[in-house]
Amino acid sequence: MLDWIGSLRLRERSSMRVVLSLSRSTLVAGWLLIGASSLLAYLIWPLSAWLLAIPVAGILGGGLLCSLRRTLIFDREGGVLEVEQGAFGTAKRATIPLFHLRAVVIVARAEARLLGALASSARYVAYLDRRVGNAIYLDESARCADLLPMAEAIAEVAELRLEYDATSQASGSA
Repeated sequence: MLDWIGSLRLRERSSMRVVLSLSRSTLVAGWLLIGASSLLAYLIWPLSAWLLAIPVAGILGGGLLCSLRRTLIFDREGGVLEVEQGAFGTAKRATIPLFHLRAVVIVARAEARLLGALASSARYVAYLDRRVGNAIYLDESARCADLLPMAEAIAEVAELRLEYDATSQASGSA
């Protein structure tokens, strides 16, 4: 339902470079949450100061969404993947050689719904499988078609295999 918040989008694509970053919808959602929570705080203030905790939490959550940063740069010429991510002004950077990456993987994983405990639906998760270290999470979506162009671009530039598993990995019970 909220796939558009925090999802990666292709910002630049060439034969030697792919740049992924968070979509602008994350920033917009953050500002909308701040605005709605501020209005709620203004309306609640005369009723009770204790109830202000709810809109303040919404303002903090909106601030988190506004400040989220995530950029992945696949550079074939340099032979590296540069990852930068952070929130609230802090940033964590990593440079990973492309030869440490094994494949771009899209896999279907079952997800139990909150309403109707027996019903489940597939969510597609895209990640980079590494030869050394843990997998690098890219994105997830309810539709595989949303992830495939990004995965194909990465596989082409980084010269990686594209592994695609559309079958659900969960047992029948929720």
